[in-house]
Amino acid sequence: MYASMTGKTNDTKNEIIQATIRLISKNGYQQISLRNLLGSLKLTTGSFYKHFQNKEDLFRTVTKIVSAKLSNQAERTVITKNNNPLDALVALGGFMVQQFEFQPNLMDFLFFNEGIGDAYHSTGPTNFPLLDYTHQLVGEVASCYPISDSENDLFIKIWSFIQGYGILIRHKAVPYDEKLLRKAATELIGVN
Repeated sequence: MYASMTGKTNDTKNEIIQATIRLISKNGYQQISLRNLLGSLKLTTGSFYKHFQNKEDLFRTVTKIVSAKLSNQAERTVITKNNNPLDALVALGGFMVQQFEFQPNLMDFLFFNEGIGDAYHSTGPTNFPLLDYTHQLVGEVASCYPISDSENDLFIKIWSFIQGYGILIRHKAVPYDEKLLRKAATELIGVN
């Protein structure tokens, strides 16, 4: 009997997570209220608080899951196409920027929800695999090319460019251009 209760508890947690991802994908994360989320699942607030401390805790969990999924997809894309760290970083940037076009609400959530804020200040692994993978590639670029910036400053430049370019693409202000992405990467890194 205890095992079946544990299974039900895990199912409920997963249902909440999956419903949250669907709602974010459809309407954006700013529109999510716990009342509407739980109502759509026919769950009580008590059921929710058995699994999450609050909405921010739910968002942190969802961020880790979405980040892991996108990181796995990105790594497969990057690894199959590239041997050179700069090429790999450009391919990763291209993958992320294109996700702003294909999954705009999910990417807005992943880049801008409050649950990821602490990860930007971490000096080690963050539990946000896409962020960690980007740091890894920036580190590889920094070890292969003479750069004048610190590794962290280079990461901020690249991450900021990806966010900004992604937003422009999301809002159809500009089309995706791989040549522009490569040019921006080489200029940000300081190589030709």
